[in-house]
Order: sequence, then C-alpha cells, then structure tokens
Amino acid sequence: MTDKLKKTPWGSFYTSSLSRGCQQCIGGEKLVVLVATDCSSKCFYCPLSLERMASRDPFANERPIKNVEDLTLEASNMEARGASMTGGDPLEQHSFSQTLEFCRILKQLYSESFHIHLYTRGKELTFEKLSLMSPFIDEIRFHVVNIQKDLVQVQLATQFDLDIGIEVPVIPTKGFNYYRDLITYFEDILPAKDQFYFINLNELEISETNYRNLIARGLKSNEKNPSAVEGSYELGEKIVNWASNHVSLPVHFCSLATKDRIQLPNRIYRIAKKTKLPSDVIIPDGSDKGLLLRGVIQSPSTDLDELHRTLIDELEIQEEIIHIDHSKNRLLTNAAILDELKDEIRVLFPDVILGIAEEYPTYDNLQTTFIPLD
Repeated sequence: MTDKLKKTPWGSFYTSSLSRGCQQCIGGEKLVVLVATDCSSKCFYCPLSLERMASRDPFANERPIKNVEDLTLEASNMEARGASMTGGDPLEQHSFSQTLEFCRILKQLYSESFHIHLYTRGKELTFEKLSLMSPFIDEIRFHVVNIQKDLVQVQLATQFDLDIGIEVPVIPTKGFNYYRDLITYFEDILPAKDQFYFINLNELEISETNYRNLIARGLKSNEKNPSAVEGSYELGEKIVNWASNHVSLPVHFCSLATKDRIQLPNRIYRIAKKTKLPSDVIIPDGSDKGLLLRGVIQSPSTDLDELHRTLIDELEIQEEIIHIDHSKNRLLTNAAILDELKDEIRVLFPDVILGIAEEYPTYDNLQTTFIPLD
C-alpha cells in the first residue's frame, strides 16, 4: 500500500482526496433526492428498490415529494448542507425540468454554499441542458457504460464550471483492464482547469430487484456480506492500489460498509437530533446510530385521546413526554418511564399492549425492533 493510498476505518479506499460531494455524503449531510425512477439505460445491476420503482413520486430521503414544501421540509429536518440528485436519470427528458426546479429552489433557499451533485448516464445531455443546469449544481457524476461513446458526453461537461466525476460499480466479470482503461482514458481527455476531477468506484450491491440478473451472469453474493457481490471489493482495492502508482486522478472505492455503517447512520442521526420527540432517546453510535428508542402504548378498545388524558391525570405522566401518534393508532412515551409504570397502566387498561421500540426518525418511521413488556 503506497503513501498515496488511504484506507478508511470502514473499509473504503481512495487516493489523493475525496470530492466535496463524497465528504458531505459520508458525513450524512446530503439530502438524497430521487427525481425519477425512469432511465433508458436499463442497467442489469440497477439496485433500485421495488417500492421506488413502483412509485411515480420523486423522493427526498424517504419522504415522497408531493410539492415543494415536502422537499424543503426534509432538507430542514436533517439540516442538510447539500443534496444529491439521482434516479433513474435526472437529466433525461422526462425528469430534466423537475431536476432543474429542485436544484434552483435548494440553491435559492439555502445559498450558494449548499452543495449539489448530480448523477447521469449523459445519454440525453446537451450543451443547452448544461447551460440551464450548471448555475444550480456544483458537481456532475457520469455513469459510464461505453468508454469511448460516453466519454464524449463527459467532455461536453468540461466546458462548464463544474467538478466532474465518473461513478460506476465494480463488476468482477469486467476485469481489471476495463477499469484501468476507463481511468486512463478519462484522465487523458481532461482539460487543464482548476475543477476537481475524480473517479468513484462502488462495491457492487445485490438487491431484491437485481439479484436474478446478477446470478444469471455468474455473479454471486459475498459470504461475509450477502448484500455485496463476491470479488467486487477485492477488485476495487486492486484498482485503487494501481491508480495510486500510475495516475494523478483521485480514485475512490466506496464499500457497502461505508454506505450502511457510516453514511446512512450519520444522516439518520442528523434527522433524529432535529426531529425527535422530547420522550425519545437517540441511539448515539454503532450500527443503530440515529434510531429512536421509544415506549409504545396501544389499546384495541380505548380511544387514544381518552387513554392519553387518563395516563396524564391518573399516573401523572408529564404531558410533554406522552404523545398521540394517530397515524399508527398508538401513544409514544419515554421507554424507561413506560417500563416503570407498566403495571399501573395495566390496572387501568387491562388489554393494553406495551413495548419498547427502535424506529428510524425518517418520514416512514420504519420500526426495526419491538420488545413487548411483560
């Protein structure tokens, strides 16, 4: 391992330095905006979930965007310092105007320092589109499939004041030479400008939507991490190691562990700090960082408002730490207090269901754990 090659504690590798978009992403500071799921490329390894594919709405993190207020609320809820525009393809004709509107709104609302990066295949990219988009984005990342053909579109972007990267998954069956050539050709076409140019390589992910395609092509899951493709990590490390000795272009291999154990928990933690209820406890570290620990009260026979008022009046639970959650037909309170008062609550409401839950602080409030209280 050369001095230029850096390995992070969570298993990613990079040379030189990371793009600003990557730095913010790893810190959990990026609002993830899925503009549209449509994409004409139909890459066999696309990991987009069934839920996202089935929806016609754009998303800001886990929140469907029905109007501009949904976009800005989610950005505010996580105190975002930037946004990533993804898809589908945000720059194809079906999504371009929506992407442009979102970027313009975020830049105008949060100032020029709000960093926006955007992913595209570049198939429908034109000088006119870039002229309209470039004032509102800072960084553009190309998903290159055909090295010779797609790099023509990348060259088009070098005419603008943008940081430019190529971002692709590491597919073991493509082999080392493919990625060596990609990096070399990209470096050769770059003009002598002050912009930041970079290569991002991602560990190939297995999802519910792509696993049949991957298996059909002779790829299989990693025994240590079933969500990753076997051999992708090792090939990524080899490529970055080579790049550290042969090119000046920054090259970054982003492991799935980076996304799952660092990026996502950091983003979730930012949301939790801003949006948690007074009764919630935030898990501060580890793989569950940012999840909310909360007490849950449900009753099949008692009106929520009545249950709420009785617990405040009879058991003197402070009103600010017991909340009605109409969307899930339950009360939420502090987990430790619920455990302490569980017997008294059951005297008042014998059929009550009590438990301790761990939940995401996101729009969908995904529950990961529920432990019933005896």
